[in-house]
Amino acid sequence: MSSLILNDKKITFLCIFCVVLGIPFLSTFKLVPEEKHISDLNEGDYVKITAKIQKLDVKTNEYLEITGIKSIKLMDETAGDLLVYFPGDKSDEFLKIILKTTPRIKEGDIVSFSGKIQVYNGRYEIVLNDPNDFELIKKVNFERDIFLSKYKTNYYASKNSNVYHTFEDCPYGEKISEKIYFKSEDDAEILGYEKCSYCEKRD
Repeated sequence: MSSLILNDKKITFLCIFCVVLGIPFLSTFKLVPEEKHISDLNEGDYVKITAKIQKLDVKTNEYLEITGIKSIKLMDETAGDLLVYFPGDKSDEFLKIILKTTPRIKEGDIVSFSGKIQVYNGRYEIVLNDPNDFELIKKVNFERDIFLSKYKTNYYASKNSNVYHTFEDCPYGEKISEKIYFKSEDDAEILGYEKCSYCEKRD
């Protein structure tokens, strides 16, 4: 019976052979994230988290239209919280997901994220790079989206005040140099503005 003798050339050939066969296999292999509660997370875990949006940190323009997304704070039934961040170059892709429903995805909605857990300043976080790792599971918050009017209306306020006016000749409203306009009185009140006492009396 002959014995197999490995010399340097044979070892090199076997290594190359294994690498060539292994590359196609590795390219089709995908890690499956483990479903976990936030309170059970550990640094380095590759997980899928399904939880409620507690806070959505977004960028808006002067009309309150969302132009970018910074982060999402999640909370699940274990009362644990997790921050999900979006790289600047990926923000537009994730913004499309946030805006794809009417009303848009917002606080209270149930979402799912997959990614690797990191710890920063003592808090768990995921930096999300792939839009496919973000999914809306259930729409819970159906409060309508409110934007400021791009055109002049009968409902206006100062950029630096929380009082709105309904009469163009209101002595207090006339003093405003930079006005913002609301599409309706309801919009102004939902956004936290109170009606001017002068306009209130005239009504």
